[in-house]
Amino acid sequence: MTVKLIPLFLLLPPFGFTQQAPVSQTTLFVNCQEKERPKSVFSPVSLSEGGKWRAYVEVRSDLECLLTTRLWVARANASYRLVYLMPPKRTAGGNGMEILGWARNSRMLLVKTAEWQWGSDAGDTQQVLAIDAGTGVVYEPELQAILEARKDQHCLLRIGNAGFSDDKNVNILIRAKLSTAHEVDETENDVPPAMRCGNAEETWSFNFASGEIKQVANTLPLQLFKNSLPNR
Repeated sequence: MTVKLIPLFLLLPPFGFTQQAPVSQTTLFVNCQEKERPKSVFSPVSLSEGGKWRAYVEVRSDLECLLTTRLWVARANASYRLVYLMPPKRTAGGNGMEILGWARNSRMLLVKTAEWQWGSDAGDTQQVLAIDAGTGVVYEPELQAILEARKDQHCLLRIGNAGFSDDKNVNILIRAKLSTAHEVDETENDVPPAMRCGNAEETWSFNFASGEIKQVANTLPLQLFKNSLPNR
C-alpha cells in the first residue's frame, strides 16, 4: 500500500456562502457534452461520526470536457481545505470521486475514484483511497495485488464495495468483482478456458501500518459511518 503526502495550501470559508451549483446525481461520473458551458458539480456534505469533520467533492468541467475533481474537508465550523486533487490527463480526460463514508469515531475518510477517456472503448480505472482529514495523508491500496493472485488468467477487476474492518487495526476492506477480460469485439468464449477468470467476488484486506495485503472472507462486514447534508 502506498502512502502519499499532499500539502494543504488552499483554504475556503466555512461552507454556506461560496459558489452555488447543482448537486450531481453522482460526482463519481459527471456527464459532459463537447462545447457545453463549463460547470461545477458538488456532492452532498458528508459528516463524520460525532460531526467533528465534514467533506464534499467538487467536479469542474471546461469547454473541452476536461474534468478536475477536488476533495474538500474541514473541521466543524472551520474553513474547508483541499486535500486531494484529480487533474485531467492526456490519457484520461474524465475523472470523478464518490465519498463512501468514514471510519467509526475517526477522521479517516474513504472514497472511490474513477478515471476514463471520453470516446474510448476502454473502461474506466477505479481506485479506493483512505484519506486522513486531519493530516491529508492518503492511503492507496495496491489493487494490482488482487490481479497478481490470478496472473495466469485474463481478469477484469471492478470495485463492488469498500469499508473498514471492525478490529483495532482498521484495515481497508475491498469487495472486488472479477470477470474475464476480453476485447470489445469478443466474448468470454473467445478467451481460452484456462485463461478465463470466471465471475467471482472476493474481499481483500489492506493494512495501513504494515502494508500487509491478504484475501479474507466475504462475510466480513464493511464498517462505515454515513451521514450527509445537502450541499447548497
